[in-house]
Amino acid sequence: MKFRILLWLSMALPCLLSAQMVPKTKQHLTDSTMLKNAGSDSRRIDTVLVEGSRPLEQQLLDRVRIRPGSNPVLLNGNTLAILNAIPSIQVDELGNLSLQGKTGVLVTINGKQTYLTGTSLIGYLKSIPARSLESIDLMTIPPAKWSAEGAGGVIDIRLKKDILKGLKGNVFLGASKGRLWKYNNGLSLQYGTKKWTLNSSFSIARSSNYFDVDRTRELAFGGNVHDVIVQANEETNSTQEFNGRLGMNYRINKLSSVEMNWNYLHHNYEELGVYQNDFSADGTWEKSTSSTSNLRTPLHRNSINIHYDFAGENKDKALQFDFDYLRYSSIRKQDLKTTTSPFFSEQQGQRQFLRSNNPFSVDLFGFRGDFQHTLGSSFAMEAGFQTTRSQRQSYGHYQKGEKEYALANDDSLENTVKQTEYLEAIYTDFQLKLAQWEIKLGVRAEYTQFQTKIDYIDRDVNGRKQMFNLFPTFFGIYRINKNKDQAVQLAYGRRISRPNYQDLNPSIFFFDPSTSYQGNAQLSAQLSDNMDLKYVHGQQWNIGLSLVNHRNYLSMVHQLSAQNYTQTYQNIAGVKSAAISMNMGKAIVKNMTIYGFGQIQYIHYKNIPTELNDLLINRGLWSFQSNLMMQLNLPYQMTVNWTNSYRTNVLYAQTVIKPLYEMHLAVNKQFSNSLSLALTARDLFHSRVLKREILGQGFSIYSKTVVDSRIIGINFNYTFGVYKKQKAKQTSIEGEVSRL
Repeated sequence: MKFRILLWLSMALPCLLSAQMVPKTKQHLTDSTMLKNAGSDSRRIDTVLVEGSRPLEQQLLDRVRIRPGSNPVLLNGNTLAILNAIPSIQVDELGNLSLQGKTGVLVTINGKQTYLTGTSLIGYLKSIPARSLESIDLMTIPPAKWSAEGAGGVIDIRLKKDILKGLKGNVFLGASKGRLWKYNNGLSLQYGTKKWTLNSSFSIARSSNYFDVDRTRELAFGGNVHDVIVQANEETNSTQEFNGRLGMNYRINKLSSVEMNWNYLHHNYEELGVYQNDFSADGTWEKSTSSTSNLRTPLHRNSINIHYDFAGENKDKALQFDFDYLRYSSIRKQDLKTTTSPFFSEQQGQRQFLRSNNPFSVDLFGFRGDFQHTLGSSFAMEAGFQTTRSQRQSYGHYQKGEKEYALANDDSLENTVKQTEYLEAIYTDFQLKLAQWEIKLGVRAEYTQFQTKIDYIDRDVNGRKQMFNLFPTFFGIYRINKNKDQAVQLAYGRRISRPNYQDLNPSIFFFDPSTSYQGNAQLSAQLSDNMDLKYVHGQQWNIGLSLVNHRNYLSMVHQLSAQNYTQTYQNIAGVKSAAISMNMGKAIVKNMTIYGFGQIQYIHYKNIPTELNDLLINRGLWSFQSNLMMQLNLPYQMTVNWTNSYRTNVLYAQTVIKPLYEMHLAVNKQFSNSLSLALTARDLFHSRVLKREILGQGFSIYSKTVVDSRIIGINFNYTFGVYKKQKAKQTSIEGEVSRL
């Protein structure tokens, strides 16, 4: 009943507003699904167009291109807010992304890896203002030019590279509040002459959240519940973040240029947690533990990129080179204090202290070259190479004791990890255009070599692995009729997902003494075959079929013994999924446009226990998800976005996440071309409550998590300066998409 009320409110309120408000000027703005590029032929099928609207999303041959500049509401926010507004993307508070229901999505900036995950990735995306974005490319199956990493595809965020004469600046200020305060403020400056362009940006942000978790763990022997652990967890975290970027572009002549960029990130994460566990055996409550945790994770990231670009006189040839260096380091420090007491006793509890210190660093060097050649209007080819070397190392140091001032080293938990990876790749792509056909065929060859040394718990894992893989890709589009407003698209590609470093790292992180996370040094790479078939009709909607077959699927699994609950990663032998999805965009009335995404998916996990993997699973589930966005264009240059999302149960190996519904609202006021203000309200009814059911061999876990998701915010944006744009040819390189 509650869901029905929320759904009808979300549908009815925008309609009531639109019935009473008629814009004084003819203003048609667009938002998040399928619109086409301004000035392009309206008969072309590479886009879905809402008549009278400006472009936001283009359906290209091998990707979907989002242009945030088409929507004034989005322009006042940050990059994370834009991703949240795209119906086919889902982002949670831990930094996990999915694209059209596919997990394992990688995020890149200008084609280059961020080397950030989780909350640090979320903070970084918040630091990038929407006005600095040129486009966002969504690729469920990237072409051969792109690295084959990432089973769920790639989200590539493209920043503007305006060539200016004069000075241009932008100031953005943002603050929001749920239960806790957050802010995001920054400044960007750009100065250009005939030959030189200098640009810089700086931002400082604070984000905060809380996690209230209620969890019940049950162990069953012989069909009867034997042990029960009831948990009540309260976590509060905050992140202070500083981002800086300096760039220089020098135009050697009309055909070539060189560019250098430096990026810096300092991310300081702090978390305070209180954990209460009550233990029961055979129906009798025996003891309880009370724990407090203080976690600090400072993180630094420095990267340098040097880019050379050459284009032929007739733009029929292009040559590009990139050199990259990245240094990433973090230290995870935790102090955990636990008191264990008999449940029905006045005896003084026993105290246990745990202190951990886990430094981690990455050094990466990369070099790549790309060549493009066009022959007339019907044939084009691309070819290139890539080589990278990365070295990652960490050290896990643990101390335990009954007194905080007298802790002793715990040798059973000590570990050191060092891994060196070499990657060499070559690729080629061919694209052919005929009367009603357009085809792109490519292949990528990757050779990787790993040298790994892991010392932990009286064991050494030393090894060298070599892998060679071919990754074919195919994209085709057939325009059915003469007007080219109906078409069929087909795409196929093979992908690989190598284990993240932290997934291999055997260091143990304790949430509390009986709840922990540990990496798995025995993980192997995951291979995925993806196929998409799409029908586009009338430039207002399309429907597609997606098939995915994963081998050695990398999945989070849960292990439970009498007192200990551990999360880790394992390879699942086979995972298959099939999905039917639909996108649409339609102007209902003159001042109201609706955009939607809906998907029905079936996924099945199957694994038989082996020596390295004792997980037995044979489980499948149907699920449905929908995202609906309504946009109102009001008088006085005001725009309203109303967003609703709903999904049914979803399955992740052993875990079922229960249905979830959310509603968001954003209002933008454009005072002038340079000044705007936006008000936002996310999760209006605080309905984002995550309920999980985890079923394993002989155990079950039920949990409910409440986070700081109902947030009211305000964003201010001002552009200043005296400048004019120069003509410049802009090209781009998709860089290495790797793992942390």
